[in-house]
Amino acid sequence: MSSINPQTNFTMEYVVSVVVVLVSCNMIMKFSPQMNSALVVIVGLLIGYLTLLIMNTLFPAINQIGANISDYYSSMFMNNFNNMGYVNVWPPIIAVLIIFIVLLYNRKLG
Repeated sequence: MSSINPQTNFTMEYVVSVVVVLVSCNMIMKFSPQMNSALVVIVGLLIGYLTLLIMNTLFPAINQIGANISDYYSSMFMNNFNNMGYVNVWPPIIAVLIIFIVLLYNRKLG
């Protein structure tokens, strides 16, 4: 029995190949709109497969580059979020204050 990994990894190769497939299918539909949809899907899948083959042979380190870019932006966003300080605390306090004012205005506090 094979174990199935429930976590899907979106690598840089996958993202680039999906973009190429979408652009190629869009161009095929734009230049010949009467073409059969099944044929467009098959041609798109073939173009995606060829794109993956070319990227694996010409750019073997593209996944590592994509992972480095992803790690950099994740670290940058998390550091900026942590450096905001009390900005993270104020929205819930303001929400409670607004609820208190509305209840006070409607005379529902007792």
